[in-house]
Amino acid sequence: MPNPLEPVALDTLVHDCTAFAPFLVDLPPRARLGMCSEQEGFPEVVSEILTNQALLGDKAGITKSDIEAFQESNHRVGMIDAHLPALKKLVEMMEETRALEDDKRQRQVNAFADSIERRAKTTNDKHLLAKYEKTRTYRSAIAKKGVKTRTKSAKADAAEDADAKAQG
Repeated sequence: MPNPLEPVALDTLVHDCTAFAPFLVDLPPRARLGMCSEQEGFPEVVSEILTNQALLGDKAGITKSDIEAFQESNHRVGMIDAHLPALKKLVEMMEETRALEDDKRQRQVNAFADSIERRAKTTNDKHLLAKYEKTRTYRSAIAKKGVKTRTKSAKADAAEDADAKAQG
């Protein structure tokens, strides 16, 4: 059985997270606000607490069940930390691959619409245009959105240039 605390290779495509099932949570939005997180020096603090527990734990008011819960949380965080970088990389790769494949299919739709219009024009087939009306409209909507975005960006750039000249 693999070590649950050993980092998972970033190119791993299959992740078995079933060991997390007993404690994995899905918090509601904004529930993490106000939660404490690990700061620099935490490993040294953990070492100090665990080192002193046998001789001084009771005197310090740290019970055996407190330490067991603390160690369990440390173990769980370690397990998650072993998987998290690889899972983040996998999500990044999935999003990038999806974007690439979506770009391909959007460009294919544009090419299809162009082909349909060329064929319809060449053959004077209005029925062909009617049968692919949604495809042609979709392609046109994307083009119009692109023009609108470029126009908006150009206006913003012009406004920034005007502000810079006024200040400079």
